[in-house]
Amino acid sequence: MPFADVGLALAWVMLAGWVLALGLVVGRGAAVGPDSALGRFPAAARRHPWIGTGIATGLFVAQAAVVDSVEDGGELAAADLPSHDWLVEHRTPALTTLARVLSAIGGAAGMAVLTVVAVALLARRRRWPDAVLVAVVAVGAWLMVILTKGLYARARPPVADRLAELATYSLPSGHALGSMAVLGVVTVVLLRQRIRRWWAIVVILAAAALIVGIGLSRLYLGVHWTSDVLAGWLLGGAWVALCVTGLLVWENRSKPAVTSSGAARTP
Repeated sequence: MPFADVGLALAWVMLAGWVLALGLVVGRGAAVGPDSALGRFPAAARRHPWIGTGIATGLFVAQAAVVDSVEDGGELAAADLPSHDWLVEHRTPALTTLARVLSAIGGAAGMAVLTVVAVALLARRRRWPDAVLVAVVAVGAWLMVILTKGLYARARPPVADRLAELATYSLPSGHALGSMAVLGVVTVVLLRQRIRRWWAIVVILAAAALIVGIGLSRLYLGVHWTSDVLAGWLLGGAWVALCVTGLLVWENRSKPAVTSSGAARTP
């Protein structure tokens, strides 16, 4: 896995760049006037890019650290075999059926169907920005799975332990990355509807449970190591955070700005 060290170095450079950029903006914050390009936006709106990009950068760094641990045989990677063996030893017919169902839901076909349905419903309601967001996240996640599997080229668990036949590489888990990305962005889109708080809690918990269930199903079926799934979750989460942040920035810049006198004007 020669790309692991390069990926970790790139991740740390990204983090350093984010910290430096944030420091420059914060340092200039006191000099930002109400009529400046930045001063026209509400304080909360101005913070969105740094919160979102900070989350994305942090998740990407964590993912790179997981991959580096796998390459170096670190403590995280050392837990792969014991956790794999434990799941293989505790299989039952009922759990196997459940794992197969969850795996099917989180597969490429299942996530593609969810993406198409979500985009179609959003387009029907003319919520074009959200429709584009879902499509971009889904397609980007699919491309990242293909790219990273080829770069890392990690072997899957032993064939004798698998309950499914696969010819692709193991790291990261495409199911984990894809479900985190698609279910994550669909959850964000639903929360943007300003639904009741208890409904929001239900949506978040349901999405989280399904994402975790899909990831665990891949471990149970013996087709992935634990670090594969963890890396997939982290990379998928980073991609969602980055794309959602991009949408928020675009929306903030598309809204009419308000001057110090309270009059609206186009930026």
